[in-house]
Amino acid sequence: MKNILYATDCSKHDTHTLQYALMLSDILKANLTVLHIFSLPPIVVKTMRPKKYLSEHAYDEQLLVLKRYCSNHLKDIKAETAITYEVKEDDSVTNGILSEIANLSPDLLIVGMKDEHTARGSFTGSIAKALIEKVATPLLIVPSTKPFQKIKTLIYATDFEEADVLAIKKLVKIAKPFDTTIKIVHITNKDEYKVKDKMEWFKEMLFEKTSYRNITFDININDNIYEGLRNYIDATNADMIVLLERKDNSFLKKLFHKDLIKKMESKITIPMLSLNAEAL
Repeated sequence: MKNILYATDCSKHDTHTLQYALMLSDILKANLTVLHIFSLPPIVVKTMRPKKYLSEHAYDEQLLVLKRYCSNHLKDIKAETAITYEVKEDDSVTNGILSEIANLSPDLLIVGMKDEHTARGSFTGSIAKALIEKVATPLLIVPSTKPFQKIKTLIYATDFEEADVLAIKKLVKIAKPFDTTIKIVHITNKDEYKVKDKMEWFKEMLFEKTSYRNITFDININDNIYEGLRNYIDATNADMIVLLERKDNSFLKKLFHKDLIKKMESKITIPMLSLNAEAL
């Protein structure tokens, strides 16, 4: 992992996520780009000065704001990570982030989790959900109140597909520096032998593709997928949950992935990593 992009609104409610992004980048030995999206107030656009001049002036001003924000909230953190500062003018936070992703091609995008205090709707549930649907880059959504801590346990929810194997191989890049235990879980409402057989088949297939062995496999029986995951997170004291975003016409898979990811984003109190199956 070489490049991490973190998008911030420079608010006091986003400082834990900023620190999380820096410390994670430092441990993964990745470069960190901190991005701030801003828009020109309508009242300013109507002044006599050309919009190009106003945009350039606002760019310089917002870049200074971003650098000061990072300096103030990262001064007590010892890290060797190189930080690049970027600001973009865009009326849409989502489009601004997508534009920067197109330019930078980061290995990971980090945003803050839904927060009622956030300005402009930046990084609220609607922004995170829009990014889940549109971004191919792995997306890490971090609760605004979550301080950084070592990732000891990581949960991956599987549906026994080959795409899951590719996703877990990508996860190993994050897990290995921490010696993280990857707990692979399948939530089902059926206690059937064929489910256990599928898990054994999946385990064999996975270990053929990766040499990382700090991985466990569980089957959790619950009629409600969301509740099953929540209960499993609590029982394992997990530090991160990972879900795979798929485009599929199956109702079950839509429930298990896209809709569940959105629901998890608004309720889960640990970082949530969304991976896009088409980008694996």
